[in-house]
Amino acid sequence: MRGIETIIIGLPVRNEEKSLYLNLKSIREAIVVSRENNIKLMVCINGCTDKSKFIAEKFRGEHLDFQFEILESSEGLVAAQRKIVRDTSPGTNIYVFSDADIIIDKDSIKLLLEALRSDPNIIVAYAKTKALYDKKNKSLFHKIALLRNSQKLLTKRSFFHGRLFATRKWFIPTDNEILRRAKSSKRNSTLLKNCGGEALLSVDDIFMSSYIMDKYGLDAIKQVENALCYAWALGSLSDWYKRYRRRNIEMEKMYRWFPEYNHLRPYLNRHTDWEKWARTSLKNKMLWIVFLAMQFMFAISFRLELFLINFNFYKSRKQWVITSTTKKSFCV
Repeated sequence: MRGIETIIIGLPVRNEEKSLYLNLKSIREAIVVSRENNIKLMVCINGCTDKSKFIAEKFRGEHLDFQFEILESSEGLVAAQRKIVRDTSPGTNIYVFSDADIIIDKDSIKLLLEALRSDPNIIVAYAKTKALYDKKNKSLFHKIALLRNSQKLLTKRSFFHGRLFATRKWFIPTDNEILRRAKSSKRNSTLLKNCGGEALLSVDDIFMSSYIMDKYGLDAIKQVENALCYAWALGSLSDWYKRYRRRNIEMEKMYRWFPEYNHLRPYLNRHTDWEKWARTSLKNKMLWIVFLAMQFMFAISFRLELFLINFNFYKSRKQWVITSTTKKSFCV
């Protein structure tokens, strides 16, 4: 008979006042549906300059029927997750991390936990994202985002997406270890320009995907098809580039700072499945060609930036620039 597990729902929050209340509401509903007896929600406010903390406190005061703790940390997703992990008991069995700008389906937590428990070889189970259509956004780039998020024209994903996932093992190296690697050579240290006071590793899923695939194998990560979360799709060219740039800076950090994982490069990206492309509609074919052309232009711009950061005169922008078209209330 399985003993009672300790389950932590971790929610890093940084300036999410537009979506936070409904996000918390969806998490609470999913906790109730899961029928878990030993589950706790831990919200970590990190670098907020808006009303996010007030909203979290208000929600906690309105819902006293489940365990809910509010923490604070330095700015950054990784810093917030570290704080959550450090402030939990050593006996915690499972961590479930969610973004604060999504809505999660009521069955999602239950399904993620079931996936982990059904197979001891699975270390991370993650939810499938459904992109929300903004009726007010008629742009070509929003249509492309909806198509890409459908996953209809892409190869299989081996890595996990960090929007909503459950794991038996949360691990990211300390900043001291990352900094030691980053300063190990001049070529490595140039990427520090892109940190700009932010966390040395800005996101969880790229490093952790590599770490878990290397240590436990490719089958240790599983997308749970019926576990769903909902997020606004990108809606502008500038936001597409912000997303491309911040992800590829993180990938470049992995390549340079953690070369022991470079053999996993093919598994950290998805590519066009041309057989699927050949079978799709003419409209989707054309949208995808535009998408690929856009990605090609982004790649040239990004490679130029990687060249320029080697020179002292070049001042790089921060890595994590907010994509404004995805930061909207779910009430619109």
